[in-house]
Amino acid sequence: MVRLLRFRDFRLLWSAGLISMIGDWALRAGLPFEVYRLTGSTLATAAYFLAGLVPQVLFGSTAGVFVDRWDRRRLMIWVNVALAVALLPLLAVDALGVWIVYGAVVAAVILGLLFAPAQIAMLPQLVGSEHLVEANSLSSLNQNLSRLIGPALGGIVVALLGLAGVVAIDAISFAIAAVLISMIPSRPSFKPTAPALSHDAAILPADSALSRLVAELRDGIAQASASTLLMALIVFGLITSVGEGVLGALFVPWTTDILHGDNLVFAALLSTQAIGGLIGAFIVGKFLRNASPARMLGVGALLFGLIDLVLFTYPVIAPVIWPALVGMVIVGIPGTAMQVGGTTIQQREVLDSHRGRVIGLLMTVMAVGAIVGTSLGGFFGQTVGILPMVVIQGSGYTISGLMVLLVARRMRRASSATLAIDEPPISTEAALASEQ
Repeated sequence: MVRLLRFRDFRLLWSAGLISMIGDWALRAGLPFEVYRLTGSTLATAAYFLAGLVPQVLFGSTAGVFVDRWDRRRLMIWVNVALAVALLPLLAVDALGVWIVYGAVVAAVILGLLFAPAQIAMLPQLVGSEHLVEANSLSSLNQNLSRLIGPALGGIVVALLGLAGVVAIDAISFAIAAVLISMIPSRPSFKPTAPALSHDAAILPADSALSRLVAELRDGIAQASASTLLMALIVFGLITSVGEGVLGALFVPWTTDILHGDNLVFAALLSTQAIGGLIGAFIVGKFLRNASPARMLGVGALLFGLIDLVLFTYPVIAPVIWPALVGMVIVGIPGTAMQVGGTTIQQREVLDSHRGRVIGLLMTVMAVGAIVGTSLGGFFGQTVGILPMVVIQGSGYTISGLMVLLVARRMRRASSATLAIDEPPISTEAALASEQ
C-alpha cells in the first residue's frame, strides 16, 4: 500500500489532502461547539449543519457537470485558493454575530462540491484501476490522520487563541494544498475523456447553455441508473445520510448533556475514531486489496451500525467517558472498509467522462438525506430527547449494510446463472459482481 507514495504525482495529491484536511478538522473542532456555546440551542447547531447541506442539494449534481468539462488538476488548484479566501469572514464573527458562520460555510461547501468529485475522478489517472483499493486505502489513511491530528490541534488552538486561530490554520492549509497540487505536471488525461454525452443525450451546438447542462445531468443519471450496484450505493447513501444528519445535529448536545463532557472531550471523540480508521486503512490496503468493494461496503456498514448502537446508548447505564473513546477507536475499523468500498465502486462502475456527474448525484442524494436527518435531530432532539434520536444513525447503517449485501448476493447468483446457460459475454457490472 505505502509503495504508491513512491509515485510523485500521487504523493503530492495525498500530501495536499492531508494538510488541508488537518486544517478542516481543526476548524470543525471549534466552530460547531462555538455555535452551541453562544446560542445554547440545538436548532442553531442544526442550522450550522444545514448551511453546509443545502448547497449540496442545489448545486451538487451541477458541480459534477463542470468537473466532467474542465481540467481537474487546475480546478482543484483554484478551488483551494478560493477556499482560503472564503474562510476569512469568520475572523469577524465576534463583531458581526453568529450569522457570518452560516454564510462562510455555504461558500466553502459550494467550492468543496467542485473539489471532492474532481479528486475522486482524477485518482484513476494517477494510479491505474488495478491499484484503486490501495490508493483509496491511503486516502482513508490520510483522512484519519487528519482527523486524529486536526481536532486535537483545533481544541488546543481554540483554548489559546479562540476561533480566529483555527480559521487562520485552515486558510493556510488550503494555500499550501494549492501549491502542492500545482506541482503535479499537467497532462491531457486530467481533462475527462470524450464523449461527454451519450448518443441519446447528444445536443446541437446551437442549443443553449441551460439545455446542455440539463442534457449532461440527464446523461449522468442514466449512467447511474444502468448499474444495479450504483443504484444500491445511492440508496445506501440516502439511508445512512439521514442518520448522519441526526447525529450531526445532536453530537455536541450528546457529548455535553448525555456524556457530560466538555470541548476537550468533544475534540477527543472526533480524534479517537481516527485511530481505528488508521488500523482499518492498513488492514484494507494490505489484506483486502483484491476483495469485492460491495462486500467491503456492506460488511463494513453492518459492523459500523451495530457498534454505534452500543456506543451511543451505553451512557444510560454508565455515563462515563472512556467507553466512548474506546468505542470510537473500534468503530473506525469497519468505517474505513465501508468508505473504501463505496469510493472504489464509484470509480470502477462509471466511465471517466461521466464520473463527476455520478459522484455529484450521489453527493446530492446524501445531502437531501442529511438535511432530513439534521432537521429531525434539531427539532425532535429537544422534544423526543437526544438519546432516542441518535440511535437512528446506527440503525440506518445496519439496515443499509444488509441491503448492499443482499444486492451483491443477487448479482452473484445472476452472474452464475448467466454463465451456466452459456450466454454471450457478461456486462461490466455483472463481471464485477462475479468477482464478489
